[in-house]
Amino acid sequence: LFPGKAFYMSVILVFIGFVIVGDVIAVGAASIVEQYSNYAGLMLFLALFILVFWVSWLAAVRITERYILRQD
Repeated sequence: LFPGKAFYMSVILVFIGFVIVGDVIAVGAASIVEQYSNYAGLMLFLALFILVFWVSWLAAVRITERYILRQD
C-alpha cells in the first residue's frame, strides 16, 4: 500500500480490515448462539473478540511483510 517508511501505516490498515471482518463474523456467531443461551452468546463473543485482535495482528504483519514489502 505505501512504500518505505510508511510500512507501519500499511500494517495498521491491513489490521483494521481483518478486525472488521473478524468482528462481523464474531457478532454473527454470537447472535446464533445467543438464541439458545444469553450467557453462552456473550462468552463466545468475548472470546472471539479477543481472538480476532490477536489473529488479525499476526496475519496483518505476515501479509504486509510478504506482499506489500516485496513490491518495493
